[in-house]
Amino acid sequence: MWHPGELVVVLGPNGAGKSTLLRLLAGDLPLQQGEVRWKEAAMKDHAPKDLARSRAVLGQQNAVGLAFTVEEVVRMGRYPYYGNTPSRSDTEAVDRAMHTAQLDALRMRVLDTTSGGEQQRTQIARTFTQVDNNAPGPRLLLLDEPLNDLDIRHQHALMDAAKSFAKEGHCVLAVLHDVNMAAQYADRILLMNAGRITASGVPDDVLTAPILSEAYGLAARVMPHPCHACPLVFFDGSPKQTNTAGVQDQNHNAKARALSPIM
Repeated sequence: MWHPGELVVVLGPNGAGKSTLLRLLAGDLPLQQGEVRWKEAAMKDHAPKDLARSRAVLGQQNAVGLAFTVEEVVRMGRYPYYGNTPSRSDTEAVDRAMHTAQLDALRMRVLDTTSGGEQQRTQIARTFTQVDNNAPGPRLLLLDEPLNDLDIRHQHALMDAAKSFAKEGHCVLAVLHDVNMAAQYADRILLMNAGRITASGVPDDVLTAPILSEAYGLAARVMPHPCHACPLVFFDGSPKQTNTAGVQDQNHNAKARALSPIM
């Protein structure tokens, strides 16, 4: 589906199947047909401990329930690596992840006394520390709406960290709602609607006005970003216009087919 070194972003309206796709890839839902392969083997055939060291998942629901500190929650990502006592490498991995998520000042805070954004950053740090190792081969990050509750600064910090991790030769798949954040950071975009992938490719090929209008049911405009080499998308809030004459609809459909959507 994707190659090491890529940050793949999944976009689509509510109910499109984005989180279901991620859960299927993570092995949290059974497949009705086919298989998910990771490192040349079916995901289900990997030993749980080995899989936990090469793949980390950030879900939408990450309740802890007990009075753990921020540092203790981040350290949970190291559970696949040690028994009773974390090693120096475990501690260093926790330190790196907390620094990346800008959590150094919150180490000893009880998690449920922090803000929603701080809790989200804690869970993000946990996933990064889980795949912090020197094992050969790529590692996999699956992130389901990781930007939830984050302010703009921390949204960009997370996407920059995810992009950097991918460029080290790893695989990152993130479910997002922010079309322009996807445009700026994604190497490839999967656009979903009604449980199907309706378009796949680089941002310039997927983030076009006809494709976005069809997916979201809103009139869309796309122009070059003034600061980055990517599209900039605007939705005007009004429903997309349909053409009863039929000629423009045929032209629109022909243009959409030319973009080779994956059905």
